[in-house]
Amino acid sequence: MRFSVTLCFLVCTALMVQAQKEPISFIEGNQLYRQQQYKEAAAKYQQVIDSGYQVADLYFNAGNAYYKSNQIGMAVYSFEKALHLRPGDEGIEHNLFLANQRVSNNIEALPLLFFERWWLQLQQLHSARGWAIGSIVWFWLLCGGIILYFFMPGMRKSYIRWSVAAVGVFFIAYFSMAAWMQNKAYNNSTAIVIQRSVKVKSAPDEGSKDLFEVKEGVKVEVLDGTKDFSKVQLADGKTGWMPVGGLKKL
Repeated sequence: MRFSVTLCFLVCTALMVQAQKEPISFIEGNQLYRQQQYKEAAAKYQQVIDSGYQVADLYFNAGNAYYKSNQIGMAVYSFEKALHLRPGDEGIEHNLFLANQRVSNNIEALPLLFFERWWLQLQQLHSARGWAIGSIVWFWLLCGGIILYFFMPGMRKSYIRWSVAAVGVFFIAYFSMAAWMQNKAYNNSTAIVIQRSVKVKSAPDEGSKDLFEVKEGVKVEVLDGTKDFSKVQLADGKTGWMPVGGLKKL
């Protein structure tokens, strides 16, 4: 189950039913949320996440609890994770929008080219699991078409040939997207600032010059890193180094 966020407050309403058994700590977190103990609920949800339980509803509920306990960076992070697990979910997108409204962000993002927008929209059609399932379905359809073509001589060969070719294209597309999304999940370079305010440095050293400051909840791209610092790029193209403790990778 999960709790929905309205424009003014978060309503304690169960909207989803988990297909798999929910851990006890998840249920306890929901109970704490209903009791308006949001900080404690967030801690319970995080405990479940740290145990390896990865479902959209869990991150959604965690985002709501973080939002209500005024931990905006972790709220944005949690909603982003939920959206990754369930692309296109309107409730998650809405709550992420509300959380981002609380981010003190004066960063003007560089405009995307038309093909970059199309690529982002394509990625949001399915989750990595959805692309993988789709590739399996198209694979079996492809196998069926090949069997019909070679072992059903009475059928129209030209029709089957073009159908098999079309199915093959879809299989390759879905398989490629599944592989790409899986690789992206394991090598994601995007991160969320989770500290209230972080000074971005000119070099990976505490004594280096302060370039600018970023606020909690801002999304950055991690370009490089050392043990203690990460080189990041903001949406407006600015780059610099910040302590690794101020970031949480998606």
